[in-house]
Amino acid sequence: MAGRYLIINADDFGMCPETNRAIVKLLHERRLTSTTLMAPCPGAEEGARLAREHGFSVGMHITLTSDFPTMPWGSVAPRDKVASLLDEEGHFYHSPQDLYKHGVDGEVELEIRAQYEFITSRGVRVDHVDSHVGTVYGLGGRSFLAPVYRLCAEEKLPFRLPKSDGYLRAMFQGEVPQPFAKAHQQAVAGAEALGVFLLDHMFTSPHSVKELGSYEALKEFYLQGIRAIPAGITELFLHPSYNNEEIAAVFPEWQKRIWEMEFLLDGDLPKVLEEEDIKLVSWASAPWGN
Repeated sequence: MAGRYLIINADDFGMCPETNRAIVKLLHERRLTSTTLMAPCPGAEEGARLAREHGFSVGMHITLTSDFPTMPWGSVAPRDKVASLLDEEGHFYHSPQDLYKHGVDGEVELEIRAQYEFITSRGVRVDHVDSHVGTVYGLGGRSFLAPVYRLCAEEKLPFRLPKSDGYLRAMFQGEVPQPFAKAHQQAVAGAEALGVFLLDHMFTSPHSVKELGSYEALKEFYLQGIRAIPAGITELFLHPSYNNEEIAAVFPEWQKRIWEMEFLLDGDLPKVLEEEDIKLVSWASAPWGN
């Protein structure tokens, strides 16, 4: 594939009203080309309604953990059917490691399909699948990719996984440890065996607010990354939002989400895309298989 195609995706649609408002604004202003909905979250009903009313197609952001102690969420499937995925309070585990320790494969698949049904039953078209905090990939020692790939193959949906290892090399800042490299190779092979389309490349900022230090540093990181994307289909995924004081009080990294909102509205972003002759596409319009 000779051209450079870029999907700009906002994760966490449906997390809260502040995130929903931010993502709708960015989609309307064509600063995003995609978003992914978290079906278990407090703002999911609103997110699905907004997607339907505005004609947005969205991805399914498979969610199997709960992020914030002040705003926990649980399963879409009936609790008694997926009890291995839930803590004593009936919420998803906060730690992926607890999910890996307790989760039963069949219950994971049931929950994934319940989340898909939640979105599609509300009149929203799903155009791809991805994973909240990467819990399904197997990089933490246990993979839930098999049920994901089955759903993707049945519904003819592409999946967020890059065929190249550039994302892993960036994450490890150099050579990828052999267990992770092997898990990645197996994940790619599993998708290709079922005809599930994958990204060529993907990237995001792995840096914390403290590491970045300023909005300017985050902006420069993303602009450099965009200039450097190779030929093929690349996804840049971010987590833009307006401020949510309740979450920000217990999760200082929320500031990064505010900076990412600012970056997507920054006038330098479209300038760099034009200078680099990068074509913006959505998951629905990307040239898969070419």
